[in-house]
Amino acid sequence: MVKQQNTTDQQATNAALAALAATGNAFALGQLWEVNKGFVRRQLWQWYEKNRPIADSAGLSFEDLVQEGYFAVDYAAKHYDPERGSFTTVLGYALMHQISAATCGEHRRNVTTEDGREVRISANPLNSCTSLDASLDSEDDGSSTLGDLQPDPAAAQAFQIAEDDLYAEELHAALEEALSKLTAKQADVIRRHYYGGKSFAEIAREDGTSISAPRNHEVNAFIALRQNPSLARWHDEIISTRAWSGTGWNAWNRYGSVEERVIEYIEKKEAERLAALQTG
Repeated sequence: MVKQQNTTDQQATNAALAALAATGNAFALGQLWEVNKGFVRRQLWQWYEKNRPIADSAGLSFEDLVQEGYFAVDYAAKHYDPERGSFTTVLGYALMHQISAATCGEHRRNVTTEDGREVRISANPLNSCTSLDASLDSEDDGSSTLGDLQPDPAAAQAFQIAEDDLYAEELHAALEEALSKLTAKQADVIRRHYYGGKSFAEIAREDGTSISAPRNHEVNAFIALRQNPSLARWHDEIISTRAWSGTGWNAWNRYGSVEERVIEYIEKKEAERLAALQTG
């Protein structure tokens, strides 16, 4: 009889406080929360024990859910109708509504748990992602993390630029050494034509010779350069190493096989050389 009286008194208290809270009375809402905090924690703990993986995937601890419980009390107060049952009944529905909003957000999907229950979880991919701080070896505190294995495009680009600059510097030094072994006129024609961008006609006009003279110097220079063993290394490297960069599926899908690109590269360079001879 006493227990029934206490229940009746609490229902009356809840009804009075809910009516005031629904009008925007913050003090009444705070009192309504205090009166029902124990009920809220019990209901939330029952859900949390059964659905901890769902809460974890949403980044919610039990205390986070308790804080969500306050908003459930506010929601219940605004939707409570004394003629349709007790306040705690409405609050129970409000708690489930608040949990669903906190764990699933706007996008939801149904999954079956290991114990056969069908539950609704968030469809947000961020709630199912793996932290980049996750250790690769759970038994080794000092092991690398998943983030350590992620490529850094900016660093890779900077490394490639540095490598290309070093390659160009070494190739330029090798060419200068090879040019020093040509006759003075041959080296001069090569530098003015390929470094200076002058045509054979311009070189001939500057030297006061026929156009065939610089062309002959260029032909003889290339014969000598092809026989230079120090340059053979660069020719072989372009084919065997430099032209083989980008050998993944994406490169093949966009540009064709490596072998095709090597042949195209050589043909392009030869075509440029012949075009220069014809327009010189």
